Order: sequence, then C-alpha cells, then structure tokens
Amino acid sequence: MQVNTGKGSISAMVVVAIWSLSLAVDLPGLAVTPIEGQLRSIFHDATDFKIQLLTVLPNLVIIPFVLLSGRLSESRHKISVIVAGTALYVVAGALSIFSGSLNMLIFLSCLLGAGCGLILPFSTGLVADVFVGKYRMKQMGIVSAIGNVALVLATFVVGFLAAVSWHLPFLVYLLPLVSLFLLPFLRRIPQGGVGQSLEDIKVKQQDVPVAGIHPGHGPAVKGGFYIGRMIWLLLAYFFFVFATTIPSYYLPDISWIDAESASTMTSVIYFAMFAMGMALTPFMRCFRKMTFVAAAAFLVIGFGIYIFTHSFVPYVIASAITGLGNGIAQPIFYTKATEVVVSESKATLSLAYIQVANYVAISLVPVVIDSVGSVFNRHGSSLFPFIFAGIAAVAVLAVVIVRSRHFVFGMSEKYY
Repeated sequence: MQVNTGKGSISAMVVVAIWSLSLAVDLPGLAVTPIEGQLRSIFHDATDFKIQLLTVLPNLVIIPFVLLSGRLSESRHKISVIVAGTALYVVAGALSIFSGSLNMLIFLSCLLGAGCGLILPFSTGLVADVFVGKYRMKQMGIVSAIGNVALVLATFVVGFLAAVSWHLPFLVYLLPLVSLFLLPFLRRIPQGGVGQSLEDIKVKQQDVPVAGIHPGHGPAVKGGFYIGRMIWLLLAYFFFVFATTIPSYYLPDISWIDAESASTMTSVIYFAMFAMGMALTPFMRCFRKMTFVAAAAFLVIGFGIYIFTHSFVPYVIASAITGLGNGIAQPIFYTKATEVVVSESKATLSLAYIQVANYVAISLVPVVIDSVGSVFNRHGSSLFPFIFAGIAAVAVLAVVIVRSRHFVFGMSEKYY
C-alpha cells in the first residue's frame, strides 16, 4: 500500500514508522503520578522534593535535548539521532522497572527526558521531510492525535498497573520498542525526491527555499528563520498550551471535584485533542479562513463554562471544548513552523523550538498563576486560574480576529 505525500508516494509502513515516534513523547513523568504515596512509604529518604523531581526533571531535561536534536537534524545523521534517543528511552524505562533506589529512579528519569528530547523534534520533523501542502497538514493532525490518545490510554493503564505493583507503571516507558522495531522503515524516507533515502543525501544548509518565500524579500531573516513570524508563532503556541494545561493543574483544587473526576476531565481534554487531530482536515474545509477564530473561541467558551457552572457534566463539556481548541491549533502550528525557515533543512530545528515552547509553557503554569494570583490577592481562590485563562483567551481571540490575514493566524487554501 502506498501513501500520497504531495510529491509522490511512499510505503504505508514508512508512514506507520513515522507515526510510532509520537507514541511515547508525552509520557515522561506519567508513571510516577499514581505511585507517589507508595514511594513515600517504600523509600525512607522520599522527601516531597525528591518525589517532585521524578515528575519535573524529565520535562526540564527534555528542553536542552530537544534543542540539541534540532541542531543535529541539520546533519546527515537523522536516523542515528533517532536510534540513540529511542534506545536511551527504552533502556531508562526498562531499568526503572527494576530499580530499587529512589536516587536511581531520579537519575533514570533524567535519561528518560534526554531520550525523549532526542526523539521529539523528529516526530513532526519527519512529516515535514516527507509531506507537503494539505498532505503535510493532515499528517500533522494524525501525529498530534496519536500523541494525545497514547497519553489518555497510558494514564488509565498506569493507574491499573499501580494497583498491582509500584514497579509496573514504568512499563509504559517501553512503548518506544515499537519505534525500534520499525526503525528500518525510516531509512526508506525520501528526502529531496521520492526514491532517495536519508542515507543517500547529504543535507545542504541553504539549498531548498520554502515554497512561496524568497530570501532577500519580505520579513527579516536571521539564522535561516523569519524572526517576526517565528516569535509570533512561539507566543501563540505558548498560550494555547498554557491555557490547555491549566485544567489539569487546577481542577483537583476545586472543592467539589474529587481526584477521579479531575482525572476524567483531564482525559477528556486530551481525547478531544485526539479526535480533532483525526478530523482536522474536514474541520478546516468547513471553517476555512475562520479556523483559528474557531480555535480561540473554543477556549473562550470552555473557560466560560468552567467559571460560570459548577457541576460535573458542564465541566466535562468544558474540558472537551477546551481540548478541541488546542486540537485545532496544535497541528497547524506544527505545519506553520516548517514555513518560517528560509531552507527546508531547518524545518526540524524550527519544530524543536516549537516543542521547547510547549514544555516551557507547561512548566510555567504554576509559576505564572501563583505570581499573578499573589498580585491580585487571589492566591487561595480555586477559580482564579480559570478566570485568568478566560480573560487571556478573550484577549487572544481579539488578536486572532485582528490578525486573521497575517501569517500565524491566517489560513491558506493549501492547508485543506
């Protein structure tokens, strides 16, 4: 079976191999959440700080390794980087299953973050290498959906495994074994033309101009990037990730919501992102140039429901609507990240910067909310994070409407 790339066709197994890289990129730290209480009773040196390190460190370590991977993507050794990252991820996950030391688990969580960081840019970067136009947008939606549904399913599996043994949740970190098995198919990826493999082509730094953009004309260029467009893109993606992360952080703080309900609502967010990723192309054909307006409006509606209703069913609906908003925006941002570069050889590096914005946004949620809450003396208000996000979403919706013809929020027909 062959899959159309917009510039030819490739084997379906190559596409499956690319998809497989998205299976585990959102999982670091997930295995620890349901066993935090057990770890405190099992390890006598388990302070709150050390437990927090197990969940926070992987996401922090990911950031520099994402940047390193993005830089290495400009070389001819892409597959080697993917192999190294996947192997490191699997080894760290396997050793975590058998580890009997909290300090060792902390060290392995760092290795896990490093492996994930090396893989992460290629989960979307290889899509940019292979596909063009509406085919690229469709595939960006699919890889985004795969990452989100893997996170939802792994969350439920980890909870089940934790009830059996505290060692077993770390089994989810073996998901990259699927990628390792499929890695030989990645060597068949065409680059520069169907039928040429990554091993056959030495990637040149400034040889393939991005379609529709000409060096020396238009926006300012620095380091191979259209700086203004890149900054707008990073800020926009930062906000969408920041806003969507707030419910998962702060739903458990609302007095009438128990842990199980909060977990369900959070899962609904990511499942909605998965659903929209799979249905993105039809949605874009329906909304066309209003696609980003719809995405921002979904966030406004979602946070409005969080703020003004106080029961389970409306909150589940709010979670779904919020997830749909980010589910629309995420793959579009990925695609636009491949268009803010002078040369297509820098597309994966651009996607690495986008991923950094993702993890910085997630890390800064409690910092920003606590800081702003202290300024307005709302530190103890359980609804303040949602009010803050709702007001910000209204402001962003206004910006999207005003800039709907500009690069970041504009929608070209080539996308759908």
